[in-house]
Amino acid sequence: MKKRRLIIRSAILVVLAIALGYTAVTYFSEERGLVDAGDQAPDFALEDMNGNTVHLDELKGKGVYLTFWATYCTYCRQKMEYLKEYHEEYQEKGVEIVALNVDESTVQVQRFLDRHNVPYTNAIDRGMKVSNAYGVNSLPAVLLIDEEGDVIDRQIGGKTEQQVLEALDQLVPGSE
Repeated sequence: MKKRRLIIRSAILVVLAIALGYTAVTYFSEERGLVDAGDQAPDFALEDMNGNTVHLDELKGKGVYLTFWATYCTYCRQKMEYLKEYHEEYQEKGVEIVALNVDESTVQVQRFLDRHNVPYTNAIDRGMKVSNAYGVNSLPAVLLIDEEGDVIDRQIGGKTEQQVLEALDQLVPGSE
């Protein structure tokens, strides 16, 4: 009887260990939800800070510089300064800058945007649903999306002003 109970308990422990291992591997895998160059950018719809709906599919025909950011991210703030300087110029060329904040409070984000006079589209990714769908796990993260809705590059980390301009140039519709 004791031997049978030991076998049953051991079998249960093995099954639990396998289940936990599988869960850990799938949850912490770097490929989880990772959108990369060559992939079609998943559509999303979020309300921007002005109350308008940002719908990625509605931006087809334009290049999209999709950047994930947070107020506490130094590299994000540097990149935002470059982007606000060139926003109007690239918008005229057919490039939209869409910034998604990673789930900070509305007051905190709005205060930051007002203080820094950020002119381009900003939305808050509540619950980080879009960030998770795109596999964003470090900031700043940028996806360059062409006019067809395909991701042409995925960039992680801080960038110089020149690197940001090169990325924006890649997004001008008709440029190759």
